Amino acid sequence: MSKLIQWQDSTVEVQARLVPRYLWSTASIEVRLDGRCILQTGGQMKFTGTEVATFTHAGSEHTARLLWGAGFLRSFPYSLRIDDAPVSEGRVPVRNWPVGLVVVAVVLAALVLAHHAGRAK
Repeated sequence: MSKLIQWQDSTVEVQARLVPRYLWSTASIEVRLDGRCILQTGGQMKFTGTEVATFTHAGSEHTARLLWGAGFLRSFPYSLRIDDAPVSEGRVPVRNWPVGLVVVAVVLAALVLAHHAGRAK
């Protein structure tokens, strides 16, 4: 799933996915223009942040600025501006969010097993 937006007769797509960095606890948000990646956050270990990138479109240089807020597994709030003009604002769904649930379940199971092993002695 992703958010599709029109900008200067082109399709802008905002998408997010959990990445293996930091045990699948971070997401990378990507902005694509007509299928070409113009900005990517890369899975930073921050609750909120800003990423800025320049790109060329129709022979002109442009600047994309993505701001994101704290999210939880399924989506993140974001705001996208191009050339300082608002393009899109809302929540971007995380494509592979169930992976985060698997990691949480494994960590919880390990904690429970460690607790029980400690009590058995």
